Amino acid sequence: MNIYSGQWVTAGETVVDSTRLTEATGWAPTLTARESAAVMILLQGKPVLRREDALERRIACEAALEPASEFVGVDGRGLEHVQIPAATGAVHAEVHAAQSGGSATVESGGSATVESGGSATVVLPAPPGLHARYLTPFAAELAENGFDVVVVDLPGHGLSTGRRGRATVAGVNDALAVALGYARIRFGVTPLVVRVGDATERESRPGRWRSRVARSRTHASVNPADGLLPRRLRYEGGLGHIPHAHSVRDVVALTRADRVDS
Repeated sequence: MNIYSGQWVTAGETVVDSTRLTEATGWAPTLTARESAAVMILLQGKPVLRREDALERRIACEAALEPASEFVGVDGRGLEHVQIPAATGAVHAEVHAAQSGGSATVESGGSATVESGGSATVVLPAPPGLHARYLTPFAAELAENGFDVVVVDLPGHGLSTGRRGRATVAGVNDALAVALGYARIRFGVTPLVVRVGDATERESRPGRWRSRVARSRTHASVNPADGLLPRRLRYEGGLGHIPHAHSVRDVVALTRADRVDS
């Protein structure tokens, strides 16, 4: 048995039927064997996560995200996870619904107020080399200020499926498209896509450049304990056209500008 499931064993270990233990104590494994295998694939940095191995249940997602959660100081037990079907496989998103009564304001010759209750929806793609959990504190702050937020893992990143660390332009565009579609249906408004972190986009030549963390308010350095972070990044672009923000005030300003333009 391991820490994830009493029904998962590795080669050479004795297979133990947990039936009698369950009958005697009421204990039951928290994860299925498939989920346990997927968590180990992710945390051990294996090169590929298949579509059929995508984690969907919250408890399984949080098991894989535990090292990142400890790093950013987040308790993810109440968060919502979804796997969105895409051409690249499955795109993982972390969903933060606006908290009741929240609002955000920005002053620029007056004030603009974004009311809570789904009137403003933001999609945040995680920076290349990172995953959604490193944006959770920022997304939670946005939700507290009246935004519905969908944080997206790029293909091959975090809990999204695909070859680890590999994100083609087509794959990134597809992930953003399905995330926008999900957010539009879920919250009933047209979302705004915002990139959090450095204003510049750095691309990598395949196999030649190790990832560097984008400077942002939610993550300052690479977390060596997090097996979800790709060992080698093969990011080909796709986020450079997206407006960037460093604070809730920036997001409010972008939302205001988007409404004026539309």
